[in-house]
Formats: sequence, C-alpha cells, structure tokens
Amino acid sequence: MSTITVRKKESPQRARKAKIMEKFVELINKYPTIMFADFARVPANHFQHARKELSPDIRFFVIKRRLVFKVASELDKKRLDKLLKHMPLNLVVIFSKKDPSETYRLITERKANVFLKPGDIAESNIIIPKGPTDIVPGHILTDLRAMNIPTKIQGGKIAIIENFTIAKKGEVISHQIADLLRNLDIKPLKVGFKIKAAVDSEGLLYLPEVLSIAREDVVNMLTKAHSTALSIAIEMREINKYTIKPLAEKAIRGALNLALEIGWISDKTIPYLIRKAVIIAKTLKEKVS
Repeated sequence: MSTITVRKKESPQRARKAKIMEKFVELINKYPTIMFADFARVPANHFQHARKELSPDIRFFVIKRRLVFKVASELDKKRLDKLLKHMPLNLVVIFSKKDPSETYRLITERKANVFLKPGDIAESNIIIPKGPTDIVPGHILTDLRAMNIPTKIQGGKIAIIENFTIAKKGEVISHQIADLLRNLDIKPLKVGFKIKAAVDSEGLLYLPEVLSIAREDVVNMLTKAHSTALSIAIEMREINKYTIKPLAEKAIRGALNLALEIGWISDKTIPYLIRKAVIIAKTLKEKVS
C-alpha cells in the first residue's frame, strides 16, 4: 500500500498537506469506486446531510486540486490519472463501496433548493404564489407594483393577490428579480453535486452520459442487443452454444417440410401425410358432388 511519509522538521502547513495526501491515498486504496464531482452552490447543510445519510459506504473528501495532481505524479495510481482531465474547480472526491452507477444515482437524487443569482437561467417557469407574506410595506412594495405583480396590504403585511409568473423557463434572471425572490424567500433553483467522471476498481472510466442511464434502460438495451445478435448469428448459421438449439430446430422444420413436399413416408411424416390426404379427399368429394 502506497503512503506519503511526513518528514521531520516540516512546517505545520507542510505537515497538514502531507497528512491530507496520506488520507487521500488511503481512501483510494480502500474504496473501489472513485468519483470527481463539483459542489459549487451546494449549501453546507445539504453537504453535511449527504455525508451523514450515505456514510459509511460513500465518503466525501474535499481536497485542493494541486494536491490531487501531486498525488497522481508521485504515486502509481492509474485509476486517478484517468480522472484528472475531468477535475472541476470546486472539487469533492467521492469514494464509494458501491458501483459507479448506483453511486451516481444516490448522489444525484439528492437536491437542495437555493436562491437564484443574477445571470442564472430559469430552469422552469418561476411563479410567485398568491397569499400573505411576512413583508411589511416599503420599497419592496414599489418593486412588486413596478413589475405588475398584483398586491394588497393585509394585516399590515404585503399579500400577493394571485399567482404571478415572474420569469419563464430559459429566461436570464435579472438583479431585480433575484433580489425580489430572495426577499420573498423563494428558492426555485435545485442544486446538487455535479458528477464529472468516475472510475471503478478495474480502472474503467465512466462519464455522466453513461452514468445517467437508468439500470432498467441498460437491461433493456442489453436484451435487445442480445436478441439482435442472436438473430444475425442464426441467419449466418454461426454455430455456438446460443445458436445450436434454434439452428437444430430450424433444420428439423426444413427437413420435415421437404419430406412432406416429396411425400416421404416415415414415422414423423405419416400423421401430416394422412391429414393432407384427408383434406384432398374432402375437396375431391365436394367437387364431385
């Protein structure tokens, strides 16, 4: 097992970095799945909840990018090398005892609602719901009316008269809208850990477009691929353990059809030939009548 030794008489900062790197290497050796993710805009409480809920099978490890590059350069860690091209600015390394697809599902299904910032793109229509607020009249009332949002004073507080769409899907959020939504305590944006890449114990690299495919879809694709491959192999008369039975059945059917066509008499053809003779006899009888 690879380790990084802390030299004597090192500065406290150097010693701390060395310990972080040692822990990083320890986790690399311990967990079969390694994943790089971006935690930009993920609230601290959401981060802590994810740590707690997914422990101990999944571990989150925040480390500076330069230390990751240093570990990769000093140690023979081929799995780590494959991830370096996919390292985000706000890096969290996720170690997991589960396979990459299951880890991806567990991580990405956890979302947190946050306030929008100026310049954000609305992921869907953003609606200010009707009803009372906890805001007393003031400059915000002027902003609401300037944006044609129907309001009234109710119990000394501002109330929204009816649902109002403040931004439509795809629109860029302005400073005015961002400030208004924050004052109204509306958090329309869902954020979470953005997975950039993962490697498994064999060193196979997984990118988000693969990890995001549902397990059921993978099974369906494999089933369809197997069925197609089997049909092609049978058509080409490729003999293997999968095709031998259908090829034999096809050959038997072909031989039986040929035997019936030429009137070959055997224990296999007699029942069919008798039925055929009966049908011909009935037809002749009808014509004679």
